[in-house]
Amino acid sequence: MPRMTRRERLTTIFAGGVPDRPAVKVWGAATRQDACVHPAFEPVRDRAVELTDLMRGAGSPFHLYCGRHHDRLIETHTEKTASPDWVHMVTVYHTPEGDLRQVFRASTRRRPGYIAEYPLKEPGDIRRLLSMPYEPFPFQAAEYQRVDAEVGDAGIATFGLDHAMYGLQRLIGSEQFALWSLEVEDLLEEAMAVFAHRLLEHAHRALEAGIQGVFAWVGPELCTPPLMPPTAFERYVFALDRPLIDLIHSHGGRVWVHCHGRMRQVIRRFADMGVDVLNPIEPPPMGDVTLAEAFAMVEGRMGLEGNLETHDLMTADADLIRARVAAALAAGRGRRLILCPSSGYMENVEPSPEEIRNWLIYIVEGVRMANAMAA
Repeated sequence: MPRMTRRERLTTIFAGGVPDRPAVKVWGAATRQDACVHPAFEPVRDRAVELTDLMRGAGSPFHLYCGRHHDRLIETHTEKTASPDWVHMVTVYHTPEGDLRQVFRASTRRRPGYIAEYPLKEPGDIRRLLSMPYEPFPFQAAEYQRVDAEVGDAGIATFGLDHAMYGLQRLIGSEQFALWSLEVEDLLEEAMAVFAHRLLEHAHRALEAGIQGVFAWVGPELCTPPLMPPTAFERYVFALDRPLIDLIHSHGGRVWVHCHGRMRQVIRRFADMGVDVLNPIEPPPMGDVTLAEAFAMVEGRMGLEGNLETHDLMTADADLIRARVAAALAAGRGRRLILCPSSGYMENVEPSPEEIRNWLIYIVEGVRMANAMAA
């Protein structure tokens, strides 16, 4: 088989074919002009852009809750806290039935933050959210077209979409969402159906504008075991996402979905609903299936992306990184594999020299090992 370009390789995997060799990807790598959270990441960025199979995100303006009215109906301001290390980012949703308030505790030292107060605190708040007037943005294809042209043969552009279940869950929180699924499921499903319709219309406008590439979204991981039972996955993910995927496929598009965690109970259902590539297929112990098991379960119906934990790149020695890259590539030989760490390459804002070394090993030696399979 002749050597494929990076675009051809990824396109083949998404289209259901077997490429010349597994793809090798760095999540978040786009261009050499991208800002890095730490200067140490610059050589990682540059080598990734030079060597790996790129997937660059793009889109058209969209807001799930109130569309083009978001700039006047949703306001955010910063409040000081008792500690100089933290501030509160307060977001207020102005609805016709009363305000909804969210508080995000944000670090001033680039540490991870968290939501300290969710905007939907009681079931009636869902009605308030749905009372917000919604009007879609005029569709704009220019950004996607620009990114697609810029990436060229180095990879593909992906058109980003929000997610109906995640759009509701992120305003409630995992614990409350699980409880409300037992107490007020009809209300949850009503809101998710509204959001799913908005997403379907947005995707339809993109397809009508001639965008027939890969559509991408995150969110289903918030509705998989052990957070939620498989029955909830069926109602809140499968049933709502399947029509969207069918629409995309009917116009020649493809679908990439991100879902962390344990896949054993749901991976076949992702294939059943028509997902073309599922990310990140975490190996045990974070996940609960090996890459070989995952490929056997989906029976060639879906490409798989991932299988290298970002935590290993942060902490493992160089020999272990080489061994895990080699093992994953071997499991993906002759299959639809995109080797990729489980998250972006700049998760650690203060990387050690060993972490940078590991990222470069993954990129340079991973691509070399993959190329050897195509020789």
